[in-house]
Amino acid sequence: LKVITAAQTTMLAIPVLDGDAKYTKKSHIYRTPAQRIWVVLLPAAATCLTDVWFQTAILSSAIGYDFVLAIANVSGAFLDGFFAEWESGGAVPNGSKTEALHLISEDMRASFLSTYTSWAGMVGVAASIAHSRSSFLIGLGYIIVSILCSFVAVQLGSDFAKYIASSAPITNTSYQFAKKAHHILHRFMVLLILYIIASYIYLDRGGTQNLIDGKNLVIASTAWNQLSLSILFAVCGAYAGNKVADDITPKIFQGSMLPMGTLICNALFGLLGLSLNCMRLSDQSWEDSLLLRAFALNFCGAASLFARHASDNRQLYYGNTKGGVRLAGINITANILFATLLFWVALEIEILLNPEATNKKSGRVVRKLLKILERQREGQNTLNIG
Repeated sequence: LKVITAAQTTMLAIPVLDGDAKYTKKSHIYRTPAQRIWVVLLPAAATCLTDVWFQTAILSSAIGYDFVLAIANVSGAFLDGFFAEWESGGAVPNGSKTEALHLISEDMRASFLSTYTSWAGMVGVAASIAHSRSSFLIGLGYIIVSILCSFVAVQLGSDFAKYIASSAPITNTSYQFAKKAHHILHRFMVLLILYIIASYIYLDRGGTQNLIDGKNLVIASTAWNQLSLSILFAVCGAYAGNKVADDITPKIFQGSMLPMGTLICNALFGLLGLSLNCMRLSDQSWEDSLLLRAFALNFCGAASLFARHASDNRQLYYGNTKGGVRLAGINITANILFATLLFWVALEIEILLNPEATNKKSGRVVRKLLKILERQREGQNTLNIG
């Protein structure tokens, strides 16, 4: 009889992958219950970065929010391409640090980068630029340049991940890095918690602003409350966006060659992101509502998937030997068309909010829609009284 050593027994207990197999996210068997906090911690950290530190940079320099958001979206696309390689198995871990990148890659894309980037924010900023410069083409150009730059950035991120990864075929030896990788992620988790606490400490904890009469603004308008609500809505938005894209949309659009989940999320939450300015049309005091601001900016910004759109284009471009260029072109065109439609509506609303800076013909479409809604509401009130 052949004697099986202890080492061979251990080898039999560990599944061995051949060189062509993908190092996929199934290896998340390493995930411990404590690591589920990533879905809260990563959106919180991203919100602190965009709402505290980026805002500080904007206020203390001549850099505008339009430029900062463009940099965030393009750099987010770069990181999405980087972590997509670790998640899919295109980049193979060659040590405990790269194994940590693999283990956290899915959460980074789904939680951090969906919050860090914003398709809805891109549309809103484009409308503000177009209104301030009285040029529809400038706003549209901002959208197109952001999307095209993200396509280049996601490829650079993918190449960088492959550059630092191992070129050796995948074997069971990759499992030896898991324990050290977990220790690295635990330390990273502690650093993120300290970073979030430091962001709160940095904020001005001064007195509250006067609440607007006539509105049920039950939450005092303080910096701490604003950041807390922003984090809460960002966490919920990141979850909702990925839920719609991964679970709900595929059941409706079965067999589609295009990533309809991303397209639907960007269209739906881009439209909902206009809710703040829509409410301001009826009453400017809605601008001071922390709940509405958190929903329009943080929830819809996190639920829209800018970085994921860039990765979808790359996957279509390289993933299909025949027709990859055509599919990527169709997907980019479809997203640009939806973004242009939302941008046009956002610009019309922006014009109505600042009518003194525009001509009389501007904003007339949204104005007519508002009049129709107002007549319907008056008719309903008349019926109720009757």
